[in-house]
Amino acid sequence: MNRLGINTVRQRSSHLTSGRKFNADELQLMLLWFLRDSPAYGYELIKHFNNLSFGFYSPSPGVLYPALRQLEVLGFAQTEFSGKRKNYQMTPAGHAHLQIHLERARHLLAILKHAAKRMLWVKQAGESETAATNATGWLPEFVQTRKALQAALLARSDASHAEQRRIIAILQRTTRDILESSSQ
Repeated sequence: MNRLGINTVRQRSSHLTSGRKFNADELQLMLLWFLRDSPAYGYELIKHFNNLSFGFYSPSPGVLYPALRQLEVLGFAQTEFSGKRKNYQMTPAGHAHLQIHLERARHLLAILKHAAKRMLWVKQAGESETAATNATGWLPEFVQTRKALQAALLARSDASHAEQRRIIAILQRTTRDILESSSQ
């Protein structure tokens, strides 16, 4: 699996709302994330995705089970039978693989959660912004500011190199400020 950079994360999140949500490698990595603490049955793993995404994404059995089988083939997961059910458990090799790709797994799960919150916001905002805030935790001003930033960048897409450098400096400072305040 290739390392998912921040630019890919941003690009990836904008395409999550239609069509196939994740490729096989991404799904396998998220499955390992869910298996990191305890074994689970396929149906439980589907519920993990459903809960994390506020009902927005639940992989179908036709997608989930081949991904789990591939984890077994790779030696990252093993199964134990309990009656007719397979209980999936991460192997030490799976733990090592997840550790190597931990940031990517976190980014993928953050993308899923963000896209789900965005869909929930749109759905709830039809009723009221208060309902949307209660459902997502996002303030209306947070959503409006994000939209305003996107609009401002779109409006300046033909900017000269000097103007682009000025915008880059502003956004880099702002990004550092946001990340520093979230780590405290």
